[in-house]
Amino acid sequence: MPVTDYFLLWKVTVPSSWIAAIIGFILAWLAVKMKFGKPVADIVVDAIFTTIIVWKLSVIVTDFETVRRAPMAILYFNGGMFGFLAGILIAALFILFSRKPKPPKVSQGFMLGIISAQAGYQVMMALLNDGTLVTKVTTIILFAVIAALAFIHAEDESVPVIYTAGLFVAIHAFIAALQPAGFTGIPFAATVVSSILVVIIAWRFTQVKVTDGGIR
Repeated sequence: MPVTDYFLLWKVTVPSSWIAAIIGFILAWLAVKMKFGKPVADIVVDAIFTTIIVWKLSVIVTDFETVRRAPMAILYFNGGMFGFLAGILIAALFILFSRKPKPPKVSQGFMLGIISAQAGYQVMMALLNDGTLVTKVTTIILFAVIAALAFIHAEDESVPVIYTAGLFVAIHAFIAALQPAGFTGIPFAATVVSSILVVIIAWRFTQVKVTDGGIR
């Protein structure tokens, strides 16, 4: 959904997308904590903050001249789609190559976190912004349903992460086809890239478990 409304919070005007993103991140943390406990939820939160920090700082690369002339621009601008996807990739690399012990089912936790964050963001964007009734209702219902199903079946080991990721990408693709930005917006790109990376993480941890007798 495109941003059509802005809100005044503590004398600061913020776009509806900021509010939607914050609610989405909070929902992701709560869902993962409830299903997999605080250790997995903390890793998900670390990944989210890594993504946001890289996204914000990547404006130095994408718009260096503006930052050079006005360093405070870092606070108001970001690296766009390039920066956001770079943030997701760097967060995934930190997880893959970190030597810290990984809690069991951390990949399932990440998949639940991604779906919950995206669902919270999309539902709030539909509620806070203008759009056609069909698009708003379809977005709210489908994202709410996939989030509920992901939460209910998050711990079901008979459902591989790759199946969950594929279904999530397919549903988001259907919704994206109805939205103005289509497949070119950051949300859909984030769903595709993050889902692929979670599948890779799940595969990697499975290989480690098989070779070492447990996830390190």
